[in-house]
Amino acid sequence: MSGKDGIRRSLNDKILYTNLKNFASAYKASKANAYAGLDFTAMTKEMNNLKAMTREKCEALFEEFKANAEKSGAKVYRASGSLDACKYIEKICKDKNIKSIVKSKSMTSEEIKLNAYLENRGIKPVETDLGEWILQLAGEHPSHMVMPAIHKSRGQVADLFNALLNAGLDRENINAMVKTARHALRDSYFEAGAGLTGANVAVASTGAIGIVTNEGNARLSATVPPVHFVLLGYEKLVPDFKTALKVVRMLPKSATGQRISTYTTWIKGQVPCETSKTGQKEVHYIFLDNGRLAFFDHPLFSEALKCMRCGSCANVCPAYEMVGGHVFGHVYLGAIGLIMTAMFHGEEKARDIMKMCIGCRACSTNCPSGIDLQKIIAELNVNIGGKFGLNPLKKFLYSNILSSGKRFRVIMKAGSILAAPLTTGGKIKKIPFAGREINFRELPSIKQKTFTDIMSGRSSVQNPKGRIFFYPGCAVEYFYPQMGTALVNFLEKQGYQVDIPDKAACCGLPAIHGGDGEGGRKTISACLAQMKNPDDYEAYLVLCPSCGFAVKEDFKHYTEDRPEDFKKAGLISEKVKSFAMFIKDKKLTDVSFNKEAKVTYHTPCHQKRGLGSSAEDLLASLLGDSFIPMQDSDVCCGFGGSWSVEYPGISAGILDKKTENIEKTGADTVLTDCPGCVIQIAGGLGKKGKSTKVMHLSEFLR
Repeated sequence: MSGKDGIRRSLNDKILYTNLKNFASAYKASKANAYAGLDFTAMTKEMNNLKAMTREKCEALFEEFKANAEKSGAKVYRASGSLDACKYIEKICKDKNIKSIVKSKSMTSEEIKLNAYLENRGIKPVETDLGEWILQLAGEHPSHMVMPAIHKSRGQVADLFNALLNAGLDRENINAMVKTARHALRDSYFEAGAGLTGANVAVASTGAIGIVTNEGNARLSATVPPVHFVLLGYEKLVPDFKTALKVVRMLPKSATGQRISTYTTWIKGQVPCETSKTGQKEVHYIFLDNGRLAFFDHPLFSEALKCMRCGSCANVCPAYEMVGGHVFGHVYLGAIGLIMTAMFHGEEKARDIMKMCIGCRACSTNCPSGIDLQKIIAELNVNIGGKFGLNPLKKFLYSNILSSGKRFRVIMKAGSILAAPLTTGGKIKKIPFAGREINFRELPSIKQKTFTDIMSGRSSVQNPKGRIFFYPGCAVEYFYPQMGTALVNFLEKQGYQVDIPDKAACCGLPAIHGGDGEGGRKTISACLAQMKNPDDYEAYLVLCPSCGFAVKEDFKHYTEDRPEDFKKAGLISEKVKSFAMFIKDKKLTDVSFNKEAKVTYHTPCHQKRGLGSSAEDLLASLLGDSFIPMQDSDVCCGFGGSWSVEYPGISAGILDKKTENIEKTGADTVLTDCPGCVIQIAGGLGKKGKSTKVMHLSEFLR
């Protein structure tokens, strides 16, 4: 299920919405508790280093694992791809007249589509993980890596059991459902000729594997039948138990918010087995390549192979939370699923779902393996855009309009005139003929007088105590010039000289996020030319953290082939700060504000997860009891620039959750550090007829 129809269907699924919303909220609290007292950031850095692997290192670990596994009586097979792995399992089953296999949850078996292969050849696979078994009965595939049936309600499960098993269950009796599943599955373990599991780690120094579960089904699948298949990717190899235990320590905390899982099973080679004619279990380790070995030496995908399959990137993804894994993924789900779809199933299958990433970076900062998932997705978007092409209108916009400050200005000036008849009180209440889905929020009008227009002819500060360069970005330039003038006035009052670009220029982020690397490069070059000499300034300030993050990261990446620009981008990168960051760094406590306001704060995605800061502590210290913290303050508001136009239904759903949390605070004023967030939140609250003020921090502090 994919495309616009799939998105619409998921958005209309109330059970899916409720399940994902409740889980996302509970998960954040559980994960925080699970990591309480631990340094998550330090642990992720260590894990990223521990999981670093070149092909050469992987081959060495594999040979060590193979030698130790074979010493203990196991067989080790290298499968080049999906078909090779399936054929190997089929051959063993045919040789031993095996008619059924019990399987524990295995995303690698989903990757190679093993169930369908075996069924077509008369071998019955039986999923024994409760969620996987429910989906097997329903004829569906998983919608989450760790909780595959998260999209199902208890009532739906009861109906399924009643229809297919004649169970006669009450729709609310969970214990009875579990007993029904246990009773139905119990005989499968003893009837099966083989069991199949994956592995969370494969320890090279001993030839042992570790499996982490909550149900014990993997332990039964591995121990009861006479044959045990272990299907795993090379990325599961670790050198020793010390490393393995560190993986096992983090996995449940990030997967489900548990301190430890219920079952951790260690298996090494042949063991006594009562159901085997020889008295010994036959064990086959099947290592799947499917491109992995080559990817270990890839500058981008080698990072993705550090994934421990915890699913946390889906747990914190605002887009996934709205539509689930049947839409936001292919076989692998969530942010890592977008990447692995391109790696293992081809860019053609990845090209559409890749666009669903809003770019909030929640996945990157929550990954226990320290993988910058959003960075990889952004790079893939550009690569796929170059390979398959872009919408001609978008391509023209990115490469010919945004890259030219002069042309962009002409277009926006024309837009301000054309939009005038639609504007009431500075707001566009409704876009004609756009449909209800697009009109989920009000929009700000394009101002006829831009920020640079207002600032022209301004006199310099006499004897300034410092010089600041302020980069306004497109939103401040054309929609909210008052945010920029407020910042300039504030800093001049504090004794700083503030310089701005001679001409407005886009930061390039829209083009890059849209998949147009060439347009992004051109736009960055034009913007960089306007940013003057970094040696003259102690800071480069932004009011849009997305612009700030682009200047900090993308400018360097997209100027690597131009030494002079790269040097300038690097110097500027070190000086990029948000308004709140500069106030805190300089200890500018001589500020005034509306002391009667009850204030809450929304943390923009790239403020906290890009520039590495939030204004919450600043506001709490300034406002005292008048500041009311918001639940999930740092969760995305659903804007994402043009993303909210491409995916309005998802954007509106994310926004609804944000406005619900705002209303719970009882605040009369919402502050944020991003003009894009102001567009989204003010537009959503305005559409609902709410009187809550939404403003940038620069407008509030004077």
